Amino acid sequence: MGLLDGIGRHLGGVLAPLFDEAVLHRVGPDGTADEPVRARCDGIRESAEEPGLPGRLMRAVVLTPGPAPDIDDEITLAGTRHRIVTVETDPAGSHALIQGRPV
Repeated sequence: MGLLDGIGRHLGGVLAPLFDEAVLHRVGPDGTADEPVRARCDGIRESAEEPGLPGRLMRAVVLTPGPAPDIDDEITLAGTRHRIVTVETDPAGSHALIQGRPV
């Protein structure tokens, strides 16, 4: 990926003012560590669209200055904490597309 190395961090820095403040709760071997991130909610679907799954499904774009979020992590965005259920990352490493359910 030589050409894309480092571009993600610069792109994320340029876009950061357009995103809201959020807290990524990373789960690790020593417990949970809170990390401030910038994120933007991309949409919310009701559980009726996915039978058997409780709550709403929130989609968000998270700028990733470090490692991408993991499905063991949680994120607090707009005052609501969500358990991350899916993560997609871009090749440049500037952001991750996540889906989460309210905790």
